[in-house]
Amino acid sequence: MCACPYLGLNDDATIMLSEATPAHRCYAIRPPSSPEEEYQVAYCLSEGHVQCQYFAIAAPLGDQRAPVQAVDAPPKPRRSRRGAFLLASALTMAALVTVAVFVANESFGVLPRPTPTQAQVVVLPTSTATVTPTPTEVAAGIATPTMALTELTLPTPTPAPAKTDTVVSAERPAALRIAAIATPAAVAEEINLTPKLGNVGWWDSSATIQFGLNDSYLYAGVYGDQRYISAARFDLTKIPRGAPIMGAELRLTGLVDSRLNAAADGTWLVQLISEKELSDLAGVDFLMLFSAPSSITLRGLSTADLAYGTVNRWELNADVRSWLEQQLIEGAKSIIVRITASTNDVGDTLFAWDSGVGPKTEGNPPTLSLQLGPRPATPPPFPTFEYLVATFTPVPENVLTVVAMQNTATAVAETTGTYTPVPPFITPTPQAQNLATVQARANLLGLTPVVLETPVPQNSATATAYADYATAVAVTTGTFTPVPTNYVTPFVVPPSPPPGNTLTAVARLAEATQQVVSGVNTPTPLPFNAVIGEFVVATVTPVNVATAAAISAEATANAKLFGPATPTPWNWLVITPTPLPLPTATATTPVLILSSQFTPTPIPPATEVVPDSLPPQFRNVIIFKSTRGGPERTWIYNPATGETGLITRDWVYPMAREQLTRSPDGKREVFVKRDSQERAQLFIRNYEYGTEKQLTTFSSSSYDPAWSPTGEWIAFVSTNTGNDEIYRISPDGSVVEQLTKNQWEWDKHPTWSPDGEQIVFFSNRQDGKRLLWIMNKDGSNQRLLLPSEAEDFYPVWTR
Repeated sequence: MCACPYLGLNDDATIMLSEATPAHRCYAIRPPSSPEEEYQVAYCLSEGHVQCQYFAIAAPLGDQRAPVQAVDAPPKPRRSRRGAFLLASALTMAALVTVAVFVANESFGVLPRPTPTQAQVVVLPTSTATVTPTPTEVAAGIATPTMALTELTLPTPTPAPAKTDTVVSAERPAALRIAAIATPAAVAEEINLTPKLGNVGWWDSSATIQFGLNDSYLYAGVYGDQRYISAARFDLTKIPRGAPIMGAELRLTGLVDSRLNAAADGTWLVQLISEKELSDLAGVDFLMLFSAPSSITLRGLSTADLAYGTVNRWELNADVRSWLEQQLIEGAKSIIVRITASTNDVGDTLFAWDSGVGPKTEGNPPTLSLQLGPRPATPPPFPTFEYLVATFTPVPENVLTVVAMQNTATAVAETTGTYTPVPPFITPTPQAQNLATVQARANLLGLTPVVLETPVPQNSATATAYADYATAVAVTTGTFTPVPTNYVTPFVVPPSPPPGNTLTAVARLAEATQQVVSGVNTPTPLPFNAVIGEFVVATVTPVNVATAAAISAEATANAKLFGPATPTPWNWLVITPTPLPLPTATATTPVLILSSQFTPTPIPPATEVVPDSLPPQFRNVIIFKSTRGGPERTWIYNPATGETGLITRDWVYPMAREQLTRSPDGKREVFVKRDSQERAQLFIRNYEYGTEKQLTTFSSSSYDPAWSPTGEWIAFVSTNTGNDEIYRISPDGSVVEQLTKNQWEWDKHPTWSPDGEQIVFFSNRQDGKRLLWIMNKDGSNQRLLLPSEAEDFYPVWTR
């Protein structure tokens, strides 16, 4: 066997084994490292070691000496035991002195070092090359110093002498001396990252969408037939782009082990997810978090590794650090750490680490410690990405065209094969829709750079603020990119005003098409630095001080949970809509105007009659309040057709609400009344016997009752848990079930479907905006019912 002469054991550099073992060390590098066993088999213990880059560097520089050959010695006369003892002692003392001299020469320079020969000197040219760590070192997590080398004039390496099949003894070459090799860069700073509020929590796989964002515990495991996973988002904006990451460590501290089952023998995995796959945890459910592809999987943990107060540490190797550096170079602002668990289905096992937030934390948040090298003088440029620009297939004009296209696709599949799958693509736009696209297009075409000028400060305070901001950016990220001396500024081209209704939009499209076809009006191309503006409707002015205070409080809460609001895009054109006049209850306005019927055409006269009950067109539909079109008005939504419309009569909504609280037979009604402790509770009034009975006994208020059409349940809202949550209770009060569970959001005003199988309510779950949601009668399958740019609330599902 021809093995590498620089391979030895950890405790004896002159001994190597014939088989791969973790005890082996590579003495061709400083400090000696432990190659992976697969690498040992492929290179170190075979003739392939001459292909190793470390052998190629060390072989011509070391003291290559031939192995000692065993020879037959002539017989010596027998000596006395005492003489042999004295001779052995003398030899031992001489050996110790010799070793001490060589150690002194190697470590302290007591003896003069030998002058290297010409073949041992590395000549420095003007250009340098980087020696990167081998896959073995990357997998083992060994940080190999990056060596700045130049063209190495190396002689052809001589194969190492053959070794025996068991234990191989080889002389280790003298200490490697590589001239003009740069030392590793020193650590310039160390940054400890911890997840902020709103960026850490747990999720479970239940149908009721349970999650614990900002909870004190990071659960992972299985408990009660539910799977739990956790995640933490680390903000990378403090890390300077381009700075080398010399060292990195991830730490998690155990907080609860009372539900840990040693018999389950689970495996806990910690994975790193890039920002491209998952950028935020707000609004994420279990499936989204669980299925997000991970880029890095760290060393797994067993049950024996978990305990309260135990700190689990992962020292990130060169491969992971390189991945982190690449994320920063590509402009990523965060990464997510996901914690999952798998068991052998023996039973429940659940463990929790400290999240660092919430009332039960012990102050040990997940921590990502990074040791950074010197910041680059100029941050690296952001990478550019290539996209396939494609146009959509034209819509078939008629049924015959559809059949022809299908037949063509079938013929191609049978004769040539199936079509090549369409890769990710973007569709072209006639003009840039934002400033970044304009700048990228100018750079791509070699045009004059497009730069947005900084406004001139209006006073000294503003100038000081600009200077402080520039200093902060320079300290945290690096100096600003210098502005080109020759540049142009962009300008906004206002688009056509938004159409007031669908008919206006269709008319505009038809007119533009006719002009292009006839060639009457060919539009003039816009300059390359033009940006198409985007109309944005201004926020409605609060109608009173209380509304303004509520909006301010909501904005403050959102800032604490999700960070400061995104700055307004440069090309936004804010418009203030003129509120539409409220329809008057005259003979010229119909009771119901559907969205498809919005038209300025006068309506034929009609006779106004207020009925005793809801007309047929208002049954089996959802009537709700909305700010669509400006002020609060009554709207209608038909779940069967998906059509919405405006109700112009004030008597419709109160008449619809009368159905909410009555029993199906009309003999009983549920209502809200304060108990002896001045808490709002639900009561049932029996009109047949003239009696009243208290239904709820919560320690907090209960309100918004709604009796199901089947008569078996009464849905209502209570603040018993601290939030406004929806419950259901049987009419006799024997069964009470909570249907919704939130962290800070609230759910209100439940209303039953005509068949009693679903419940519609309104909630502020999505961006704090009031919208209509729907769920099954048992609280499962909660989902948004009616997306809207406006706010929708107080629904009533009629029957």
